[in-house]
Amino acid sequence: MALAAELNPRFLADVYQAASECNKCSLCQATCPAYVTNPVEWETARGRVSLIRDAIEGRLELRDIADGPLSTCLTCDNCVAACAPRVPTGHIVSRARQELHEQEGHPWKQSFALRNILPHPGALRFVHGLARFTQVTGLYALARRGGLLQLFGGLGRLADYAGPLERRTAYQRARSLPAVTPPVRGRVGFLVCCYENLAAPQSTEAAMRVLLANGYDVTVPVIGCSGLPARTLGDRDAMVDMAVRNSDALRGLDVDAYVGDVASCVGHFHEYGAIAGDDRLVGDAARDVALRTALTSDFLDRNGIRAELGPLRWNVVVDEPCSLPVDGPRRGAMRRLLSQVPRLRVLDLHEAAMCCGGAGTYFARMPERSEAILERKFDNIRASGAEVVVTENISCLVQLRAGAARHAPGVRVMHVMELLDESMTVAQRRRAVIPE
Repeated sequence: MALAAELNPRFLADVYQAASECNKCSLCQATCPAYVTNPVEWETARGRVSLIRDAIEGRLELRDIADGPLSTCLTCDNCVAACAPRVPTGHIVSRARQELHEQEGHPWKQSFALRNILPHPGALRFVHGLARFTQVTGLYALARRGGLLQLFGGLGRLADYAGPLERRTAYQRARSLPAVTPPVRGRVGFLVCCYENLAAPQSTEAAMRVLLANGYDVTVPVIGCSGLPARTLGDRDAMVDMAVRNSDALRGLDVDAYVGDVASCVGHFHEYGAIAGDDRLVGDAARDVALRTALTSDFLDRNGIRAELGPLRWNVVVDEPCSLPVDGPRRGAMRRLLSQVPRLRVLDLHEAAMCCGGAGTYFARMPERSEAILERKFDNIRASGAEVVVTENISCLVQLRAGAARHAPGVRVMHVMELLDESMTVAQRRRAVIPE
């Protein structure tokens, strides 16, 4: 636009042109989960983008819109699906948060977690050990009943929401996986999500088992957080640091591809080339990770399932993670895989692409808003008649399981790889009972 070219942005020059492309058509209203539960203008993508542009041009300060326009956005990009010029609202909001923290400073608790815990595998192991100790000794139940978890802010709410942790992490479970099923088709490096490693290790284990059953040898490099929480919370330095650390850890790994089973983390790994590609030490590795990383469902969809699938007489709906590209083939990969499971009925879910309200730590930062969005999601799930909800993202998994416990106790929430692993197990049992 000519106007964008004439003005000299004060900051965020890298997103100013994109912000200037919004034509204020209002089509984003119907697709925004925050707006449909709180219909005010600044909840829409066009409202947020307009205010950020006003800040860039000097008509207001970012601190003036920190509470609301910047804080309540889920960065889910559902709005992009309805946007003709494809204005990347989630990216613009994330960059505005980063700039805000550059100007105003970072909350110390958030900085400590993002810079001293999440990047370090050893620190994450300590967190798991400490959490397990409190569970075994009864301290966790005591703190939960007494409301003491709330004293730890977002971290406490996260622990309360995720619930008691499993005894073994995903990394520990990886040590006792079965051998790859021959003939071997290739070797993949599995990128374990730090959150799923602790909160849903059985999902990661299922994904590894499915890959092994389909002829892919799996190696599990030990890495820290991908850096996605730092991006969405506005800590650019922490985000870059995590990308550099992980790229260095993965450098020289002899694999045909990197595979992850968390849609949002995989999407962030795809950005490593842009984030750390210019680093003189690990730039080549960062670009390689970005180029050769795939989501497990997409990887198997493109290469084909070879393992036998047994029948599952379930009614299933697919809840699509927001982080999947709105118009890319990965959006349909889960459904195409599930269509291969005998007897499985995949039902349509109204607003399947609408965010569930669990993006990152949103449920902890915006509990009332998150709950309103979640209730709308379960209204649609109950209306579908589904017995099982399938997704492929850890935030969605935790959010939907919490929602099912409150709003639909008879509905089971599963990672798509857990369902495929179950189908393969059924096939193995059938072969044992009914030999060929």
